[in-house]
Amino acid sequence: MAASTPALAQVESASAAAAFKGVASPSLQVPTAFGASWGGVGFGVYGQTCDCNNDDADGSFGVAVGLGDADKYVGLEVAAASSSLFGDKGSGDSFGEVGAFGLKLHTNLPGDASFAVGVTGTGRWGDNNPNRSSVYAAAAKFFDLGPVASIVNIGIGDGIFNEPGDTGANLFGSVGVYFTPQIALIAEHTGRFTNAGVSFAPFKAFPLTVTVGGTNLGERYGADAEVAVAVGYGINFK
Repeated sequence: MAASTPALAQVESASAAAAFKGVASPSLQVPTAFGASWGGVGFGVYGQTCDCNNDDADGSFGVAVGLGDADKYVGLEVAAASSSLFGDKGSGDSFGEVGAFGLKLHTNLPGDASFAVGVTGTGRWGDNNPNRSSVYAAAAKFFDLGPVASIVNIGIGDGIFNEPGDTGANLFGSVGVYFTPQIALIAEHTGRFTNAGVSFAPFKAFPLTVTVGGTNLGERYGADAEVAVAVGYGINFK
């Protein structure tokens, strides 16, 4: 869950050229190649139903900060996320005691495209930390399709992007279809799970994004499909 939080902070930076401050997200859990540059700050909260920790839900929260300039050279997005949003009754961890960092080096390319390499789940803290360090590379592009627009994101990564117990790398990807800058439908594959959802920005002039979706729709590994909700708030001081 901590791996999903940096994606919440990408919304503001990925749409900086638009007149809208409130813009829908292009993904639910999959990291995209767009990221925050200098002046960009994002905050995110993620919750998901699950049969875990003696509870019916779990979640994460985090913050991401942008450095550098992805338009001229490269940008660096630095994120910190805690996966003990509700506390972990099974392990004894309380609110905020378990978490990890994420780093993403990204650059914007001609034709409304971007490329990034990153790591999630690094610099872990907490004695019972379930986070796993994973390295990935991703490429994304914006397509203007007339009545709609789309952001297509394809990547490859190890760790959480791979089958449990497998080594090596695996493909992941996401597609966000925008009916307006404030409403998008999302389909994605994390390398393990297939997810789908809808993202919306309730206010055109306020950088708040809400994404609601279903995860593990294929009910893999004997687990049920679950409901996930992500709320992100991104600002740019430039």
